[in-house]
Amino acid sequence: MKQKREVLINTRKNKGLTQEELAAFAGITRAYLANIERGEHAPSLKVAQKLAGILEKDTDELFFDINVRKTNII
Repeated sequence: MKQKREVLINTRKNKGLTQEELAAFAGITRAYLANIERGEHAPSLKVAQKLAGILEKDTDELFFDINVRKTNII
């Protein structure tokens, strides 16, 4: 799970956001975000979706080890 934590942290930093800023945008505390980034807590689905939306990433890419292939169905 270390790699996923690094993706979250690096994405946040690349967007120029501090933990405080990202937490405020997501409606969570900085301490809770720090725990998520350290891998001490898993975010709820709602929080994971909020963070992914703010960071413009797929939830799976940030939090899950799932490689889902997206295809168009005709």
